[in-house]
Amino acid sequence: MASDQAEYVRSMESGLPPATDLTRKADESVALLAEHAGEADRLGRLPEAVTRRLREAGFLSLCVPRRSGGPEARFRTAFEVYAALGRGCGSSAWVAMILSGGCFMAALYGERAREEVWGADPRVTVCSHLTIVGTARPTEGGVVISGRWAPMSGMHQSDWAIVAVSAGEGTEDSDLALLPLSAGTIENTWQVAGMRATGGDTLVYEEVFVPDHRVISRGKMLSGGYSGAFPDEPLYGATVITALTLTVVAPLLGMAEAALASTLEKLGDTAKSPRRADSATVQLAVAEAASLIDTARLRLYRALDDVERGIETQTQLDPPTQARAGMDAGTAARSIREAVNLLLTAVGTAGFAQTNALQRIWRDVEVAVRHATIAPDLAREHYGRTLLGIEP
Repeated sequence: MASDQAEYVRSMESGLPPATDLTRKADESVALLAEHAGEADRLGRLPEAVTRRLREAGFLSLCVPRRSGGPEARFRTAFEVYAALGRGCGSSAWVAMILSGGCFMAALYGERAREEVWGADPRVTVCSHLTIVGTARPTEGGVVISGRWAPMSGMHQSDWAIVAVSAGEGTEDSDLALLPLSAGTIENTWQVAGMRATGGDTLVYEEVFVPDHRVISRGKMLSGGYSGAFPDEPLYGATVITALTLTVVAPLLGMAEAALASTLEKLGDTAKSPRRADSATVQLAVAEAASLIDTARLRLYRALDDVERGIETQTQLDPPTQARAGMDAGTAARSIREAVNLLLTAVGTAGFAQTNALQRIWRDVEVAVRHATIAPDLAREHYGRTLLGIEP
């Protein structure tokens, strides 16, 4: 009880809601996000009203440390927030997931970097791109980086960025540099069929200096090498790649649940005669879709339980558990994709009308499910190799 009260006081002092209120606020935001989802899709950017709600509610900075004024939300809480937001707008949920994940990684840089990022405002946000497409040249006190990172989801709602760079010629090592977004330039390159409002344009840095305290090892971070640095903050000892991978699927889950609700509403229209809902084929499709969505959620919950258990015991998950969690994420993503396709078939051609939210959800899911971290085939291969004792 005392710890809950202390958390509440810290949250109120920072202006951010306590973690226990976050899922409720997410549920309350669904209607606003759904109202603006079509507009966001047309604009290719989140409308200001949506960005303001996400930022003020703390959804873009869920993983900011409490000592920096943030919610320091558990991964299960963050997952539920992203899923709820996905029921309103897939792009909005995706941006919240990406930026909160970026805040989690930024917290690993230590106290000096935390103060630079969140010292004045705990709602400051961080986007990220972990593919090594940039270069770093060592110099006194840090490195000078250059590169082009795309797609950089959520950059238009971000203040800082984390980018992956090669650690130097003749080495396979790579680093993650944390630097202000304002030090780079943005090129408008995100012209896609789905997830349009994530604004995943290209971020360009040319010969930008980054001090040593804002550079960490990419490999060490992904393998949990910084987990022991924050013994009084167990959240940041999580198995990073597994925890963040599971949250990637949360917006898709929310979108699938919205698709199911929309389908049931449309098929339940008693004014139509004959009704599509009276068809056994349609009934089977709806039942299968609902079951696939339920199965996806149950799989993800199992993997989240593993992540939370690792945090509670302050241990990194063993390779078989990590591989199984990746399999759960990939299988859940595939189930969600199949469910949305079944629902579109159940609704018929009306589902593809531009005024029908179902077609937007379908496009968003088709793009999001191809994110490398949740690609089903890659997850199956990795899990199979692990089960067979073959090096991943």
